[in-house]
Formats: sequence, structure tokens, C-alpha cells
Amino acid sequence: MVVLTQIVGPSGSGLTRELEKRYRETPGAVMLTANPRAHITYLRATVAEELAFGLEQRGIEPAQMWERVRKIGLGLDSLLDRAPAQLSGGQTRRLAIGAVAILEAPTMLLDDPFSGLDTSSRSQLITMLESYEGDVIVAAHKPWMDVPTTLLADLDELRLPPRVNTAGTPHEFRGIVGTRGQATRRWWQFSQPAPQFVVGPVDLTVRAGDVLWLQGENGSGKSTLLRAIADEPDTQLMLQNPIDQVIDSTVSAWVPGSTNEEHPLDLSSRDLRLAQADAALARAPRFLLADEPDVGLDTGGRTALHQRFATYLESGGTIVLTCHDESFVTEVSAYARVEARHISEL
Repeated sequence: MVVLTQIVGPSGSGLTRELEKRYRETPGAVMLTANPRAHITYLRATVAEELAFGLEQRGIEPAQMWERVRKIGLGLDSLLDRAPAQLSGGQTRRLAIGAVAILEAPTMLLDDPFSGLDTSSRSQLITMLESYEGDVIVAAHKPWMDVPTTLLADLDELRLPPRVNTAGTPHEFRGIVGTRGQATRRWWQFSQPAPQFVVGPVDLTVRAGDVLWLQGENGSGKSTLLRAIADEPDTQLMLQNPIDQVIDSTVSAWVPGSTNEEHPLDLSSRDLRLAQADAALARAPRFLLADEPDVGLDTGGRTALHQRFATYLESGGTIVLTCHDESFVTEVSAYARVEARHISEL
């Protein structure tokens, strides 16, 4: 009998350890880690070839291999000819899930697979999991599905800060243009690069003490636009994957004022995200650009990040964020003014 279950618990409760334990104890199992890029070689020219990589290593016949690639789902059918390095964060996660699911193992274990996915992608993932011909175990910080659930530890209660009452002055970012990809071939590439993706030019008006929520589907250019805004003066950017901003060997060297001598990569996903926020906010920027800041956070982590955001807004800062988890933005709107703008309308 095929079973779909989920394991839920806060950061530090042993979610990943429990998933790894079940992986080791289950013959033939495959596992998706919380870092989707760990499952992509970036040696193949297209998404289709990345999906087929694991099947090639298992000696699957080409005809069967490409049949599996075409039917994998997850909205990847429209991305098969794209270069893996040019995908958005959500698209990359879907590719990683596909690269694991396509192996059709009797048991599939997924660590935090819903993080960073838009509403449509989450629905596509649930559809795929429900139709998977094998057992599926999902680990997450909150229950995403109405399926049998194992709770490793009691979940923290969300506590939101008091209302921010800052009436700040407006500021306009004018003519912002974001690009992803490259227009010319690098010397070390044997094939032509993927076409350059461009978003903009756009004008954005923000107000001190407020939050601007950039909306849009995975791959619509939100992260690309945030990176472009980060070139403006007095801004700090929180990348979608905080690992990309770890440049020091200790937290104290990375985060001004910290006394933590741990390596940032030894932190839990929650503590790494909060350290990333502290590193950005310690520089007292006028504008904080936060790309999917909820990814990797449990309820306690969300409480801590909301407190940091509120303190920053109260001091007159402005936040521009992207986020696919509507509940996180609803929480932000409980203590701050939030303006929603869809990227297609900019």
C-alpha cells in the first residue's frame, strides 16, 4: 500500500536527522535535501538533460528515459530547453524535486520541498506526490498537506510585534532594469548561452516605515529585480539562499557585534537566516531587500524575524520583499503597512 506522510517540527527538533535516519534504514530510498542545488550537476545544457542525468547513471534505455522526462510534471515541461543555471529559485527547487522523483524509487523522502514555491507550484507538487507510485515522506516546519502527520516536538506559538507607527517620506527608484543570463558566449563555453532575461525598466515608489511586497510567479523576475535595486545606494540585500552570502568562517566575523564563533554553515536553517538578517541590518541600510526571507524558518524563527523587521521599520527603514507564502505577508501586515505590487503591472 502506497503511503504519503509528513513529519513536522520546529528547527532543532531533528527533522533532517529523522529523515536521514529513515533514508539509511530504507533500502532503495531516494532523498531530496533542503538545498535543491545539491541535486543539480550544472554540467548539462538543459533542464531535460539534468532530469535525465540520474536515469543515465542507472542505465535506463533512452526511449524510456525521455518518456519519464516528458511526463515528470511539476510545470517543468515548459522549462525543458532552459539552461539550469538560468532558473529562478522556485524553478530550481522544482527541477531538484523532479530529478529525485524521476528515479521512481519505492520510497522518496523530501526535506522542506514546499519552501519558495508559488501557489501554483505547490499545487503541482501536491498532485505529483499524491500520484507517486511509492511511499513519500515529507519533512517540514509546518503541515502543508492533509495527510498523516508525525509531530517531532510542539510547535512554537507565533508572536507578532506591536504596530509600527512611522510616517516616513517617499523615495522613488527610477528606471530599474534587471538582467539574468548573459548576452555573449564566455570563452570556456562550447555552446551558445541561454537568451538573456530582462525585467524593466520599472519605477518603484517606497515609503520609509513601509513594506513593498513584490508578487509574481516563480521565474517572473522578482529576484532579478531585487538584485538590480541592490545596485542603488544605501541598500542591503538578503538573498533567497543565505548560503550565498556566507563570506566569513565565523558568525562573529560575518555579523557585526556577534560573539558567536561557530561557522555560519554549521547553523540550523533558521539561525542561518536570522544571522543573514542581522548581517544586513547591522549596516543600518535605508532599504532592506528581502528575497523569500521566510524560507527555512519555523514558527519561532518567523517570530524572531518579524521582531527584527518591526524594529528596523520603526527606525525609518523600508523593506522591499518577495514571498510566496501569503501567510508570512499577512503576519507582516499585522504590524506594518504593506503595499502589494505584481511584477507584471510594474
